[in-house]
Amino acid sequence: QDTYLTDYNIDIGSIFSTSTLSLKIFRSRFMKINIPILNRVEDRFIRQGYYGGATDYYRMYGENLKYYDVNSLYPYAMLNPMPLEIIKYHSKFDSDIKLDNLFGFFEAEITGGSDIKIPFMPYREHGTNNNLKSIIFPNGKWIGVYFSELLKVAVKYGYKVKLIKGYEFSKAYLFNDYIHHFYNKKANAVGAERFIAKMHLNQ
Repeated sequence: QDTYLTDYNIDIGSIFSTSTLSLKIFRSRFMKINIPILNRVEDRFIRQGYYGGATDYYRMYGENLKYYDVNSLYPYAMLNPMPLEIIKYHSKFDSDIKLDNLFGFFEAEITGGSDIKIPFMPYREHGTNNNLKSIIFPNGKWIGVYFSELLKVAVKYGYKVKLIKGYEFSKAYLFNDYIHHFYNKKANAVGAERFIAKMHLNQ
């Protein structure tokens, strides 16, 4: 409690969760620009492009394998540019608009061939009454909404992507100061301060 009062001017007695605490620290000390709020139509469309993490396993065999542990993977990913403001809604795409020049959320026709050994592009499978049945990772052809950076990786690994419509965003490095602050604390602090830093990097 003393650390939070001294370093961040926050009384943790008024906070109900570590996620809320992290958000409050970010907004009070590290948020340098206002983050726009999407309207209902924009929000509904873009939420279709969030799939969560995927966990899968395969019966494979290997010898002399090496194990890699990535240090603070999620905070590291947060150092990438984030979508900030909508620049343009694309109702259709001409042939001169290239995926490499876009940043945002787009509906696209995805084609994945059988030569892709471990498919990684998600698809929402719906059941009766359009309720979500499951998220699968198929081969074949389908339509879904995806973040542009995932589409670029998909093309790199053999998927074909045909853009249909979507929202182009400006870029902003929203979390860099926050991540660097707590990562440096994690690397150099001991005791309670190191624990605090690790906790906020995992929120």
